Amino acid sequence: MSEVAAEVQRVGGGTRRDGWLRRWAEALIVAFLLVTFVGTTVGIEGNSMAPNLLDGERALVPRYETWLVRLGLTRWSRGDVVYFRAPGDSPRSLLERLTGGPYVIKRVVAVGGQSVEIRLGQVWVDGESQVEPFVPEGQQTGFSQGVSSVPQGHLFVLGDDRSPLGSRDSRAFGPVPAAAVAGRAAWVVWPPLRREADAGWSWNVRRVP
Repeated sequence: MSEVAAEVQRVGGGTRRDGWLRRWAEALIVAFLLVTFVGTTVGIEGNSMAPNLLDGERALVPRYETWLVRLGLTRWSRGDVVYFRAPGDSPRSLLERLTGGPYVIKRVVAVGGQSVEIRLGQVWVDGESQVEPFVPEGQQTGFSQGVSSVPQGHLFVLGDDRSPLGSRDSRAFGPVPAAAVAGRAAWVVWPPLRREADAGWSWNVRRVP
């Protein structure tokens, strides 16, 4: 009887372990599908997109938008804040190799087939001055760049900080292949609260302009 009981215990223990492993595997699969096809977040490093995105914040990225673009059902547009691996950048760690990083996050100011010119920080697209309320006052100065054409299938991207050294973007590495874009930042979701200069706190969850 003792041998039979021991065998039952071993079988029961194996069943419990198998169930535990199966639940973990199912949870990982669901998480992978959500991150791949529904949404994820991207961390902000530096202040090249300030004040709209700040260092240390995290932005929500609707991943389904990326798949709609890849399927040809829609495309990235001027004004979208997108993240991608900058041309010439290489992974700095194993994690970045696994995730495709490092990534930078910038705003699309022109798409393939358009021409771009920057006059003292002010962007001109196809000869027309662009209204950009998201660019901080006083940062649209100090930098000019002649007219350049954006190749088809590419995007011309800039940080919202348009000062000469405020952002490393298409002014430095040129237009970015649209296929390199990993997603669009839609909402700031972390941290949920932000400390103000008067020592008070304010709600920080907001749509990316």
